[in-house]
Amino acid sequence: MKKFRAPQYASFALVAILATFLTSLAQAADSINIRATLILGSNDGGGVDASLHQYERNLKKVLPFDTFRNQGSSRARVAVPGSNIIGLSGEHDVSVKVDPAGDGKYRISAQWKRSGHTLVNTTVVASKDRPTVLVGPSSGNGRIILLLIAH
Repeated sequence: MKKFRAPQYASFALVAILATFLTSLAQAADSINIRATLILGSNDGGGVDASLHQYERNLKKVLPFDTFRNQGSSRARVAVPGSNIIGLSGEHDVSVKVDPAGDGKYRISAQWKRSGHTLVNTTVVASKDRPTVLVGPSSGNGRIILLLIAH
């Protein structure tokens, strides 16, 4: 007659529970925060908003403006791979889809809309904490700009 070995079954159950827990932790860690900032760029001579100073060099390198005004920002947590929508001021929103791109980079497909009309639809490869600048439509004497940063 076989003996029931409770310690073996308990060990097996403990290993199974631990494996499930570690898998769920790994999945939770596979996400990033994406911050989207709307900016109005112009040549009005107004300088750069204090909240944008850390991005001033990037903005001036890409755009021929001397004035950058923050129009609002928001962020969303996105699973990798996964998608989410970032709502912004003035009926702007950005649908983002994120996939791994290797070497700690992300392939971000962004569809920027205002009042349901697509302004920019693009895919970029982005590094963590490095800004991606998307240029939108004209607005008065300048342009609306979207700054995306993956954290």
